[in-house]
Amino acid sequence: MPRQAPSPSRGRPRDPRTRPAILNAARALLERGGLTAVTIEAIAAKAGVSRPTIYRYWPNAPAAAMAAFLEASGTPAAGRASRSPLAALRAQLHAVADAFAAPTGRSVAAMVAAAQSETELAKAFRNEFIARNRDAARQLLEHCIAERLVAPPADVELALDLVFGPLFYRLLMGHAPITRSFVDQLLDAVIPAL
Repeated sequence: MPRQAPSPSRGRPRDPRTRPAILNAARALLERGGLTAVTIEAIAAKAGVSRPTIYRYWPNAPAAAMAAFLEASGTPAAGRASRSPLAALRAQLHAVADAFAAPTGRSVAAMVAAAQSETELAKAFRNEFIARNRDAARQLLEHCIAERLVAPPADVELALDLVFGPLFYRLLMGHAPITRSFVDQLLDAVIPAL
């Protein structure tokens, strides 16, 4: 019996420009008007796509906004070869502070604070942003310890909690700004250089 040729796929193939256009639109709306400005209708109008097209990628507007934030925040840099692990750790934490200090970071914080802990939004933020940055910081901290650049903490996980905790506290409470100088003071207090 001869083999059948594979049947052609249904519908048009997805345009590779569509997803980036949707993410750019969601990010622009988030930056300009906060979370309330990010609606499926507004994203569709700004991206020049239909509402069903957006729903092919994300279940709702907050999910598209979170995806835009996560893509804009990028992958933590491991640090250039010429940079010491301590300088790379400081730069990585500065990047986290910059992401939180931006309008999109504040909007995402509001979205995560309002979400229940097991929603897809909260999981995406926890797994894609927090865990990714914490893992990168752990690797850099371990290099700093191996090269005797910092006083080794008694517990690396606790030291990371003590560095990231105040960042998230300021992000969620909004009582004080998240600045690079705050990150520097925090890092120097929790993980003093030798």
